Amino acid sequence: MREGMPDTKVSKWLESEGQYVSRVTLGKHRREHLTSDFEKAKSEAIKVMEDRKKTLKPNKGVDLASLVRDYTFSAVEAGELLPTLAEGLRAQEILDKRSEKSSDRDLAMTLASILGGSMVIEGISTTIEPELIMEESSA
Repeated sequence: MREGMPDTKVSKWLESEGQYVSRVTLGKHRREHLTSDFEKAKSEAIKVMEDRKKTLKPNKGVDLASLVRDYTFSAVEAGELLPTLAEGLRAQEILDKRSEKSSDRDLAMTLASILGGSMVIEGISTTIEPELIMEESSA
């Protein structure tokens, strides 16, 4: 079990040796006696998060991802949560994708505005008057 053998295989092996123990019982034993302190702390943190998520209710207009980020940051800061490197990398990947999506949306809006006869200045579409373009190019 310490080497990571699945509970089902251990149960089958014990049964072949004449000592049947269910995989459920083996799993409980593993969780209670063979996990590291970090894994126990992580499991407890997950339980706390599950209990608290029932009370997480974002205000209208508040970004849920920002709310979760802020909550997670405060839980890590308080020592209630110990994220793994994999979790950190996954979170960064989500943020990167979000940023890319925003950039793609901005580009699409700019192109649509230009093709529609507008000019985008600081995210605001302004109609271009053809006469003004002609006057500026003459000057």
